[in-house]
Formats: sequence, C-alpha cells, structure tokens
Amino acid sequence: MTDPTVERISFTDVRLGFGRGRHRLEVLDGVDFGVRSGEFVSVLGPSGCGKSTLLNLAAGFLKPDSGLVEVDGAKVTGPDPRRGVVFQQYAIFPWLTVEKNIAFGLTLKGNRRPKAEIREAVARYVDLMGLNGFEKALPKTLSGGMRQRVALARAYATEPDVMLLDEPFAALDAQTREFMQELLHGTSQRDQRASMLITHSIEEAIFLSRRIVVLTNRPTHVHEVIDVDVEWPRTPESRTAPAFIELRRHLEQVMRSMTTLPTVNR
Repeated sequence: MTDPTVERISFTDVRLGFGRGRHRLEVLDGVDFGVRSGEFVSVLGPSGCGKSTLLNLAAGFLKPDSGLVEVDGAKVTGPDPRRGVVFQQYAIFPWLTVEKNIAFGLTLKGNRRPKAEIREAVARYVDLMGLNGFEKALPKTLSGGMRQRVALARAYATEPDVMLLDEPFAALDAQTREFMQELLHGTSQRDQRASMLITHSIEEAIFLSRRIVVLTNRPTHVHEVIDVDVEWPRTPESRTAPAFIELRRHLEQVMRSMTTLPTVNR
C-alpha cells in the first residue's frame, strides 16, 4: 500500500481514562489524526498528556474507552507482528548476541522465515545500522547507541507494515542522538513505511517528520497538525535552515504556553 493519500494509522475521536470515580484520570478526550502511507509523523505534547498512551493504543497494548483506532482500515484489537514497535528502553535480550537479537522476530510463528532468508535479513540490517564486526557481541558490551541500533534493526528486520517508535533516543547523549536521528531518517527513507514517533524533542520531530501532531494538556486533544516545510530528505545542514529554525521557534512557544511551572514560595 503505497498511495500517499491512504491513511495507514488512524485515530478517530479516541477517548481513554484510567481509574474510577473520584480517582479517575481522563487522559485522551477526542483525539483525531492519521498517518499516511510512507509518511513519518511525530507526536509532540506536554509531559503526561498521553503521547505514549496513543502509541500503545496503535500497538494494541491498550484499548480505548470509545472511538476507533485502525491500522490499514482494520480496528486494532491487540498486538500484531505487522506493527513494529521500538521502545525507549533497550528492549533487546541480554543473553543473545547482536545477530541473534536481530533474527529473533524472524524465528517466531507469525514471522518465521527460512534460515537463508534470516541470514540475509540479519546481514542487511547489521550493515544498515553500522553494526559490522559486532555480530557476535552481547548487549552488555555495547554502548547505549549501539544497543538501540540493535533494537531498530530487530524491529525493521521483520518488515512490519507500520513502525511505532516511543522516544527511542531519549536516553542517549546529544551527539549520539543526532547520529541516531540521521540513521533512522535514512532507514525510513529506504523502507517508506508509515511511521509514528513519540518524542519530547522539538528538533527531533522537525528533523524526522513530514508532519507533526501537537497535543494539548490533559484531557488531551489535538492542538494543531503542522506540515514540516523543510527540504526533504533531511541532512545535518537542515538543522540550520531558516524554515527549520522558524518552526522550532513556533513549537517552543506552543510548548511553553502549555507548561505550567510550580509556584515558588519566598
């Protein structure tokens, strides 16, 4: 499905809260947006507004109280191997080598492949993620950035229909984070999958995305959806382009207007 007008991931009037009675916390209050075929969309919003909750709904880990979450026109009712998920924490197996971690999803029932095909896929993503020479290494011997590269490789190796990324670079230092953003941008360019990224980083959202969905404070709805008018594909120089800087300034103002700082008594 490559038609750029087709929505691969869609949220329609999605509402969700946690708890009951006076302890109930309303999180999502009528969220509407979609991610089109081949499109990379980032979701920004204040801390605690429900960004990761939206991703968990798309992944099938949660169900909405009302409204509809769909992937490729089908209601999401639970996890599915056709939806690749990359988490903030390094969700790789510490007892498996790099190559066995990447191959893991291809050995499971829903994605099982012939051994030759698995070897080919592992070799491809080892190369794409710059992990050559570390195929036999255990995760404990790798840097944080390299462990996250393994997680990305494992998710992409199963060739999912859509990618869901929950702040995958949040724990990395600034230099490594920029490198990983550039790596992910290149990978998403090659694979052309519909991708939804949850992030707190305005710069990351602008660099990676065709569109940015900005959420409000709880109870959450969509504040605005922004087309990112920065030359595509992105390069390191994109970060200093006038359009990039202007959009960053706008988003910083929006985020600041939604942030309530605690009052300091003097």
